[in-house]
Amino acid sequence: MKKNVFAILMLLVFGAVVVSAQMKEPVKWKFEIKEVNQYEVQVVAHATVEESWKVYGLNVPEGGPVATEITFEGGENSKPLKKAVEVTPPTVKHDEVFDMEVPYFKKKATLSQNVRITKRPATVKGYLTFMCCDNETCLPPTDVEFEFVVK
Repeated sequence: MKKNVFAILMLLVFGAVVVSAQMKEPVKWKFEIKEVNQYEVQVVAHATVEESWKVYGLNVPEGGPVATEITFEGGENSKPLKKAVEVTPPTVKHDEVFDMEVPYFKKKATLSQNVRITKRPATVKGYLTFMCCDNETCLPPTDVEFEFVVK
């Protein structure tokens, strides 16, 4: 019985190591919040993209890869203004995988969106959805959460 339990534990540990070794994270996101004025802040998202990978822009044509998007949810005393903008201009080129012109970022990207603060303290909360590909593989869309308290 002890041998069976040990064998099962070893399989679980080995399986977890193999799965974690196979998970790719070629894009890392960092978020910051900047004061614009008393009633407005700006959520800024910075991406660092590994060599040979690309992350797609905010304005991808229909039928292409999943566009990067910032979604706000359940923020207390705050509401998003307008749309997110690409601070870093994307490269727009023909993508052979999707057979269309697609905006994308290599190495680095910065996106931002302004948020109205109706009362302080305020919570600015949401997530960024993105998709990334290299020349051989596309990873499924991924959500990265963020949350800030504006005092």
